Amino acid sequence: MGETIISTCSLSSGSSGNSIFVGCGGTNILIDAGRSAKAMTELLAEINMKIADISAIFITHEHIDHVSALKVLISRHKIPVYMVWESFDNLSDDYKSALGEVINFISPYDKSDINKNNINIGELSVECYATPHDSAASVGYVIRHNADNSRKAVGIATDIGHMTKEIIDSVCGCKVLYIESNHDLEMLRDSSYPEQIKQRIKSKHGHLSNAECAQSLPYFIQNGAEKIILYHLSGENNTKEIALNESKKSILSARLHAGTVYLGAAPKSSPSKMINLKIETDPKPVFNPLDPNSDRKVLHIQNISKKKSLEIPEIDIKNNNVSEGIV
Repeated sequence: MGETIISTCSLSSGSSGNSIFVGCGGTNILIDAGRSAKAMTELLAEINMKIADISAIFITHEHIDHVSALKVLISRHKIPVYMVWESFDNLSDDYKSALGEVINFISPYDKSDINKNNINIGELSVECYATPHDSAASVGYVIRHNADNSRKAVGIATDIGHMTKEIIDSVCGCKVLYIESNHDLEMLRDSSYPEQIKQRIKSKHGHLSNAECAQSLPYFIQNGAEKIILYHLSGENNTKEIALNESKKSILSARLHAGTVYLGAAPKSSPSKMINLKIETDPKPVFNPLDPNSDRKVLHIQNISKKKSLEIPEIDIKNNNVSEGIV
């Protein structure tokens, strides 16, 4: 049976700029490029990558902290860029002009056709889904390996005003999950922000709070999430410690049979530890009870002992051990 590795890390996170790296073999993609072109080049160098190594850039939405590098990067390197039409249409003319030769328009995932909106880039398969944010349009992404398209590897859910069924359905099953944990509600309430900005952040098309993020994590873990990276933390209305503690409390309170789960927060302006996912490129057949020709020997049901510890054995709240080993 063949195996390959999907590697991923956050390059930058927060209002100063956002970008996530995902690579497999010779295929390397970015989700957003929200720092300057110079900064993006330097961040990639920290993970031993060059701009020339990037196969494609996928954009979640048109806000400057997600697209800042595009104009300069694309003028120098003709990297294919993927985004929804509404986001492109709301960019400034100089950005549109720079992207004119490399732009590819995508649409959120259509459940009526499982392959309709998948974009194949080398060894990776990427799909997008709609997210609620106060931009012209906004999407999240799910990334798989082309040889095992039934299994979700990396899910990205950032800049989301609230948790929708579409978000939950889309990223449920992802082994690695980047999820927004933007603000602490009390810190936001007491901050110096104008009331209008506070209401925008708290709105259903603003940003996800620590509490809302934490509430969703037990469900994602129960359905296969093994590495969780809290993303897009506010520099003024949140701290790494507060966000991690709220998520950790929610996970432990759920008393799951989940094995080891790593929980970390993406650094603001430097790469996070690299996460390596082992992917079976020749997956075993799955037993289908309706198919008389299906090999029943591949069906294994594991009984979980009631005496097993109900707590998650280890949560890496400092994000120090994420890169050790292969999951």
